Amino acid sequence: MSIKLITLSENTASMTRDILAEHGFSVYLEIGETRLIFDTGQSISAAHNAKTLGLDLSGLCIALSHGHYDHTGGLESILLLTGPANVYCHPDAFAPKYVERRDSLRYIGFVRSRQEYERMGASFCVSRQPQKLGKGIWLLGEIPRITDFETPEEDLLVKDPEMRIDPLLDDQALAVETDNGLVIVLGCAHSGLINTIEHARNVTGVRKIAGVIGGTHLGFSDANKAAAQMRLEKTVRALREYDIGLLGVSHCTGPAAAARLFNEFGDRFVFNCAGTVIEI
Repeated sequence: MSIKLITLSENTASMTRDILAEHGFSVYLEIGETRLIFDTGQSISAAHNAKTLGLDLSGLCIALSHGHYDHTGGLESILLLTGPANVYCHPDAFAPKYVERRDSLRYIGFVRSRQEYERMGASFCVSRQPQKLGKGIWLLGEIPRITDFETPEEDLLVKDPEMRIDPLLDDQALAVETDNGLVIVLGCAHSGLINTIEHARNVTGVRKIAGVIGGTHLGFSDANKAAAQMRLEKTVRALREYDIGLLGVSHCTGPAAAARLFNEFGDRFVFNCAGTVIEI
């Protein structure tokens, strides 16, 4: 089985005419006979770009990596294209999420309530455990934190009922079993890139990594630059051990981390912007 990925929403755009860029992430996937959407971008970009690229989204299911607005804000516009759809996510995705930076608190969760999306046609399928979306297609559920360098970000908060650091247990990824090995599609990898890869291998039983696509969060991993650099270097050292076929980074990876990964992985590296098509 092969996989085709078309990035519908990302911070930057390809040279394809009329593609919009937007801080966010969304990917359209064709996996054998199965088609689905992973994340929906921040607002209109994913739906706009799907129409620009001539993609028919009717009847597709939707999977969400986590509950931040830049991955869920386009859900309304995507539902207009899919029609009534199953939406797979973690129950904590609906929690009230905030970011605190420069002494300013800002809401960054779903832009509408669960009930409003349900009235639009969303049927939420929530689970803390891995959910199978098709043959060899897994939404991974809660990702164990096993490394000592991929830690929660102290500026990402949740109101529960008091404000506290958000452990982001809702952060998950897609894992797809292909003929060439495992393809892992990330939203933001708040759980940690290496933690996510290890969990994907454990859930699927597939050891070979054919590709890792999406946001790695290496561009926003720590307010302390020295700590962020240490996390990046430890991540690079760990990635070397996997012999990854393709590394297509996006969104929250950031330019410095992307440059470091390009220097390390060379022709196996792709900067995955809106409009990019990847086939594995």
